[in-house]
Order: sequence, then structure tokens, then C-alpha cells
Amino acid sequence: MALFDNEIWDKIATNDKKSFEKLFNSYHTALCLFSQGIVKDVEVAEEIVNDVFLKIWQKREQIQINYDIRSYLYRSVINASYDFRREHKLLPGNSFVEIDEQINQIIGVTEDYILDALQIEGVEQEVMAAINNLPKQCRIIFCLSRFDFLTYNEISERLNISVNTVKTQMSRALESLRNQLGKFL
Repeated sequence: MALFDNEIWDKIATNDKKSFEKLFNSYHTALCLFSQGIVKDVEVAEEIVNDVFLKIWQKREQIQINYDIRSYLYRSVINASYDFRREHKLLPGNSFVEIDEQINQIIGVTEDYILDALQIEGVEQEVMAAINNLPKQCRIIFCLSRFDFLTYNEISERLNISVNTVKTQMSRALESLRNQLGKFL
């Protein structure tokens, strides 16, 4: 966890409203854009993010964050966004799992590198815009793979398509994202 995040979380855990406001202001917009990429609705995404922050404030004394608070926020928003999609039957049930070392090997960078890159102002918006620019099936497959960490076989079964189609779509998605986001890699 970054020093700033350590300090701010310690203050929030002891009821410091100014620190909570600073955390909210630092991440709210990016988290809304991130959620919007999942739920496809601006107002719903904002409500989801606001609910995540409200729950964090309400449970601040019980929450134990053993890693980067940014990762905690993004994971919370991913879970809440997919819960919304599942509840509204926008996508079959999803579960969020911890990042696997295999993913780091596939994309060739470490999680720390990715998290450091996300700190650059505006990067979050560009990443979500690049993901949202993917063709629909390609975007769904990419999100299931990278955000839900489903295997190609699981995606194939969930979407009722062949594993080869999943592989092809992932290859296209990664190539497109590399082209669009190359300046950040």
C-alpha cells in the first residue's frame, strides 16, 4: 500500500471525515467510469460507487485492508457492478477472484506496475474508453477474462461459444488495447 494510502486509511479508520472526503475525491470519477464500463449506465454506475463509499464509511472501523486501498476500491466496485448486472439479469452470475500470477505472465507486467500506471492522471478514463471501444462480444469476453478472471473454457460455456472464438476475441481485444494504450505500457 502506498504511503499516502496508508496514512489516509489510518485516518479514515479513526473517523477523519476530511481524509474520507480526500479519498472520495481522488477515486470517485475513475471508479464511476470503471463501473459504467460494466453496467453501461452512468446514473447506475454513480449510485454503485456512492454505495461502495457509503459502506466503507459505515464499516471503516471493521475493514482490514492488507493491500493497496486502490485495489480494494476497484475490487469493491467490480463486485458491486457485477452484483447489479446479476440482479438485473444483464449477465449470468459472476464471481470476483484474486489476481492470479498467470495473468501477470500473460500480459507481461506485474500488478505493481499496473497499479503505478493507473496513478497517472487520466489513465483510468483512457483505459475504460479503450475497453468500451472494443466490439461488444470482444468487450464481454475481455471483461469476463480480466475482471472476473474466468478461464477460456468457462467463458466458452457461459457464452455458449467455442473456445477458439474466445481465444480469437481475446487476441483481438489485447491487440486493440495494446495499440490504443501503448503509450502507457
